[in-house]
Amino acid sequence: MAAIIQVVGLGWAGETDTRTLNALYHRRVIARQVNLDSGALLPNASPKNTPQSCVSLPTDQDPEQIRQRCTTGDVYFIHINDELQQIILAIYGKGAKSMMYAFVALTPDGRTVKNLLHYQQNETPFLGARVEDPDWLRQWTGKKLLNDDAQPALKVVQSGADPQDVYTVDSISGATMTSTGVEKNVNFWIGECGYGPFLQRLAREKLLLSH
Repeated sequence: MAAIIQVVGLGWAGETDTRTLNALYHRRVIARQVNLDSGALLPNASPKNTPQSCVSLPTDQDPEQIRQRCTTGDVYFIHINDELQQIILAIYGKGAKSMMYAFVALTPDGRTVKNLLHYQQNETPFLGARVEDPDWLRQWTGKKLLNDDAQPALKVVQSGADPQDVYTVDSISGATMTSTGVEKNVNFWIGECGYGPFLQRLAREKLLLSH
């Protein structure tokens, strides 16, 4: 709950007032699940209560090394009076040393990054662990994860990402494997095996928010 509030810019790291977080979360956040195959939202389902099936992934279809892919994914809608403000996708995958769990916040177009937050990871301190560094994360705002053909297009480059290139971000200095992991994880979850079908439906259909 605290991580979602933080990634959308409604709170800050270290906030411990549970009642404040709980009230803000329930006022501004709608938690749902999506069928990853069809892209359809499951009706009024809490992410904690919906049964799902999972299948093992062959190595050549598992760049993020999650080993299995399940039929549902968690999605969170940030709203004001049922008007959509941001879409939060739950993603995860392998870094250099650990599984990294993150939320990516998107604008209502389903393509443009508002923020990225790794809320659980065990990468090397001062190197890969800088996936949580605000200075590194700041460059993500405004980047596009999907191109005009709705295909994953993010690239994490070793140095000198053009600020005008909406598809590239600089890697973390000295942490190539972690940076590559971030790229693979984001592109997997934004693609056809992840939330891609949902985002395509979002682009075609008006989303009606309801608790």
